Amino acid sequence: MFKLLLSFFKIGFFTFGGGYAMIPLIEEELVAKQGIIDSHDFVDMISVAQSFPGPIAVNLSLLIGYRLYGHIGSLICCFGAVFPSFISILLLAWIYSIGKSLDVLDGFFYGVRPVMVSLLACSFLALFKKMNRSHKNIALLAISFLLVTLLDVNPIFIIIAGGVMSIWTN
Repeated sequence: MFKLLLSFFKIGFFTFGGGYAMIPLIEEELVAKQGIIDSHDFVDMISVAQSFPGPIAVNLSLLIGYRLYGHIGSLICCFGAVFPSFISILLLAWIYSIGKSLDVLDGFFYGVRPVMVSLLACSFLALFKKMNRSHKNIALLAISFLLVTLLDVNPIFIIIAGGVMSIWTN
């Protein structure tokens, strides 16, 4: 259980860009390196985690922790995923309070942005490779993308619609 705490702590500490940027790191650590979860279960957990309200990385850590060690596992994994961000935010708030505009911080965040985008792209590609690429699923992916990006439809409605459509057609 301590190893799981350290894994989520490390992922939480070195990941910028939110929960979706953490997904490839969680997969690398828990699926590829440690073999704690298989890749199909991981994809299912991502689907469930993004259906719940709240940050996906927190939801995913709760699901993984619960799956492995029950309630205490959920708490440990969630703490490991959230605590580093909490410390980072406190530290950044303190630094910003000292010097409102620091070129070093601005430069740091300017450099983190493209890395964050690449992590999100990696997350997408990893999920896409594991997705059942039937005509129906490809159509759902394309329609969902267009609805969110072009028509600004709330993703919650799209997730619900996708789930309902999948139940209906199976």
